Amino acid sequence: MVPQVAEKPKIDLIQEDVSLRSFTTWHVGGPARFFCQPKSTGQVKRAINFANEMGLDIKIIGNGSNLLVPDEGYDGLVIRLGSNLAETEINDRSINAAAGASLYKLADITNKAGSSCFNFLTGIPGTVGGGITMNAGAYGREISNYLKGVKYIDGQGEIHEYSHLPGSFDYRNSPFLDSEKIIVGAELKLDYTEDQPKMSEILESRRKKLPYSKPSAGSVFKNPTNCDKTAGELLDRAGAKGLTVGDAVVSHQHANFILNKGHATAKNIQNTIDILRNRVYKEFGVTLVTEVVVI
Repeated sequence: MVPQVAEKPKIDLIQEDVSLRSFTTWHVGGPARFFCQPKSTGQVKRAINFANEMGLDIKIIGNGSNLLVPDEGYDGLVIRLGSNLAETEINDRSINAAAGASLYKLADITNKAGSSCFNFLTGIPGTVGGGITMNAGAYGREISNYLKGVKYIDGQGEIHEYSHLPGSFDYRNSPFLDSEKIIVGAELKLDYTEDQPKMSEILESRRKKLPYSKPSAGSVFKNPTNCDKTAGELLDRAGAKGLTVGDAVVSHQHANFILNKGHATAKNIQNTIDILRNRVYKEFGVTLVTEVVVI
């Protein structure tokens, strides 16, 4: 008797063998075995069920602005929560935002409602889901400071509501990092008393300080907590600026940025990360930890 082979479940929102290069701001990386961009929470659940039936690992991405995908790709299911799942709604003192809404959109829509409390997120090229997962922040503020609640789906496809616990978030870290919890939406409080700089002023300041001429993933390393210097300052002192591996180069403008000059590979970037980490450790005895998520 010929053994029966289980057929792949048919699900229309799943694509196969999709290049991830165009879904990361570094513009590197190989294909995802399976890929989807759900338009609803229900579709996210369907995608999770598909992965469970197929025995696949799942990776959630947003704008891909903090992500290094290997050249070999990802042998699992990539779920991209982006503009297909980006609804926002303001209710007086709070805003409900889907995970795929951009952080820029969050700042913009609250400005139009009369609050500047999210202006600090201007210029951070991420999504609400990714911003909460990484606890995005700038200018002394973090998104968790405004978090009232999170809706997430677990690894079995069940929906949960999570009440924010301030102690569970810290610098570039959250309970959702490296977990099976997939954020699909959040409620954030609006503060109408804050007086942050205008979005245009913050954008102009970031353009002067940070390199935007070539593809990058923003700051590669977190600022160390056991040192009075930032990661960028340590890298600068270690002579990192201009270091080149293939088409990956450390920015002359900011030493914590690795740029893709055009044809960099993920391996080029990973080798650059390793060289930089080793230099700083040998020079200062400080071990830098990547802010960028490496699959």
